[in-house]
Amino acid sequence: MRFLSSLWKLYEKIVRAVLKAILRDKLSDETAEKIVKFADFCLVGALSAVVSLACYYLIVLMNRKLYLLGYSVGFVLSVLNSYFWNSNFVFQQKDEKTKTIVKTYASYGFTFLLGNAMLYLMVDVLKISELIAPLIQILVTTPVNYLINKKWVYRQ
Repeated sequence: MRFLSSLWKLYEKIVRAVLKAILRDKLSDETAEKIVKFADFCLVGALSAVVSLACYYLIVLMNRKLYLLGYSVGFVLSVLNSYFWNSNFVFQQKDEKTKTIVKTYASYGFTFLLGNAMLYLMVDVLKISELIAPLIQILVTTPVNYLINKKWVYRQ
């Protein structure tokens, strides 16, 4: 865990340096920290999307008819991934771990249902490729997940 913590701190230093180079001290420290936290969340989201899509495509490439199973497995593992990174690094949740993971799965449950409905609609009704549909679906569900996590799960 110490290695991950050091790596995370290095990443945040790089984000701060890029902000400073681009904006040349035009931001307050408070605003800069908010931007860093959003960048942190986006990195976690990208990592979770990779986990989700990797699971999805592995299962779909074995059998294309199992796209909903692929989405479900990817969902469970990607939420667990998000919980780990968000709790330990983004929002640094030190207490109420059980309550936080329950709220994390509950909040992602909404977007899981939304994502399944979108996939079904795109693949079975609109005949969009099951290889393309999850990419479209992620564009909708990611901002929803961010808002729910920030405002409800971690209350910031």
